Amino acid sequence: MNTLSPNYISEPVTQNQKGFTMIEVLVSSVILTVGIFGLIKAADSVIFFQKHSKQVTEATLKTANKIEEIKRFAANEPTGGAYGFNYLVTDYLTDEGLTKVDDYTYSKSATDGDYTTTSTLQVYPSGGDETFDEPTSIHMIEVEVITAWTDSRGQARDVEMGAVLHRRQFIE
Repeated sequence: MNTLSPNYISEPVTQNQKGFTMIEVLVSSVILTVGIFGLIKAADSVIFFQKHSKQVTEATLKTANKIEEIKRFAANEPTGGAYGFNYLVTDYLTDEGLTKVDDYTYSKSATDGDYTTTSTLQVYPSGGDETFDEPTSIHMIEVEVITAWTDSRGQARDVEMGAVLHRRQFIE
């Protein structure tokens, strides 16, 4: 007498059996893997561009703030403050530690975290008779600020802004 239950008896393979073949399983695994790798790559790109956007925004703010700081020094004269255009073309250069590049240009670089900000003040328009050696003759200054950094992929990036400041003429 056979004590085995009918579930354990092997039946011959027939054409009507249901299930997946090994080829179908392998093909679906490959398709699934390619899809998952595509999603990972897309997520990586999204993360990179979000971080890149944050870095560009932060660099833009640092650049704009530096230009505004310099503009405040140049515009302080009419309020009776200690600063103004004369201060900007004389004492500001030494107080802030700018380095003389030539008779027409001063520059300074400073690092703040991942960002390096370079501020350049030069006589505008260039090529004239006005120089920093005679600051009272200067009527306009070009301020250029560049904030540079290296992104997470190792590429150098920068934001550059400029402004032209002029000596105000006050009538008393």
